[in-house]
Amino acid sequence: MDYTDEEFYMLALSILEGLTPYQKLKILEEKGSAEAVFLDLGKTELYYSQHRRQHLQNVIKLADTECELIAKNNIDATFAQNNEFPFRLLNCPDYPLVVFHKGNLDANRRYAVSIVGSRKADKIGERHVQEMLDNLAPYKENLVIVAGIAPGIDAMVLKHAQKLGFYTICVLPHGFGHKYENTVEKRIFSASCVISENRFKFGYGNRIYEQRNRIIVGMSDAVIVAQAKDGNGAGLYIGKAFDYNRDSFAFVYPNEKSENEKCNLFVEQDQAIPLYSSEEFLDKMIWPWKYINA
Repeated sequence: MDYTDEEFYMLALSILEGLTPYQKLKILEEKGSAEAVFLDLGKTELYYSQHRRQHLQNVIKLADTECELIAKNNIDATFAQNNEFPFRLLNCPDYPLVVFHKGNLDANRRYAVSIVGSRKADKIGERHVQEMLDNLAPYKENLVIVAGIAPGIDAMVLKHAQKLGFYTICVLPHGFGHKYENTVEKRIFSASCVISENRFKFGYGNRIYEQRNRIIVGMSDAVIVAQAKDGNGAGLYIGKAFDYNRDSFAFVYPNEKSENEKCNLFVEQDQAIPLYSSEEFLDKMIWPWKYINA
């Protein structure tokens, strides 16, 4: 695929280290274009006081290599200025400049939901996932299901959504060049589309799951916690949903005193709307569109 000059510099800016996604967006807004950002960084000591020109040259070379890698591995890149870019992400203050993906990126359907939860989910959590998807199935032509890659709730969501014929997006915390176990690889690519904001060879970094979770939440109208046995990961989703003004829901586990108390705690602390059954979701959800069956 041939990229415009601006797209190339957007890709280069996306892989530039030392700036957060939010900072990249702010400097892009200030300078007006990604190309102007690099021209300015080459002249100023604001961000790179030592060896800045060599560093920027290395970033440009890395961007060239990235273009070669994604072309060789049949990976597409969709930029923030493209019509196909997930419009919900553009409402987030730290959206990625580019998303890399395999499969047809169809994120801009009328409705989008992420169902999240524990890696140690049990049959109760799976029942919540299955019943929720069963209730959403009549609207699947207008609906996107967004999920992660982990065992537990993520795996259950992808499994049951695939059986029911949903369009699903699986979001990677790493680049496409990162190697997973065969079972995980199979799970990931069971999705209709797999996306990552990270360059091809990106393996690990600080807060990679927190950064990935913001993409899952940002692409959704609502986040549903099916089960949260430890609450740490689910708490990140809930917190980011608050930051992005997304609706949060959590299934209530009556009489639970240990394993699933985090779901109940989210509700008790007014961080999530309670769900006593999956049928309640459509009644309680305030969609950005007037009617779900429109």
